Amino acid sequence: MIKSETFIEKTTIEQRIEIVNEIIEEIATRGRKFFYSSKTNKTAFIFLKNGRLYMKNEDPVSYQKEDVYLHSKNGFSPRNFHGGGTLWGLTKDFKDYIKTGKYSNHNNGYGGLYCPHWGYPETDMLQIRDRAKALGYL
Repeated sequence: MIKSETFIEKTTIEQRIEIVNEIIEEIATRGRKFFYSSKTNKTAFIFLKNGRLYMKNEDPVSYQKEDVYLHSKNGFSPRNFHGGGTLWGLTKDFKDYIKTGKYSNHNNGYGGLYCPHWGYPETDMLQIRDRAKALGYL
């Protein structure tokens, strides 16, 4: 599927959040199961609260907040985000896409969904990308 700017721009912020959450769900069910916690049996997701984007932590611990405000200074991951640099880059791509409705994959480093450093089997990465393409993200 070819990326369609008109399709992307016509979606609402709520629709784009749903698209991103479907991609996160796909990532969480494959490979190393990023964004998923077997301890809590929960998957992280992005949501809107008071006009701001947050991510619900999949595995909050006593010293972390369950809701992570997806804003950061100087590009550093926000407090309580524990996914590491590659996932923070991907999450920032998701955040930019949700806010602008424009193509943003890999704009924040690490190659986005095309990153070869996830440690996921190539077949899983292809299925994640295919899902993202079908949803209009890629």
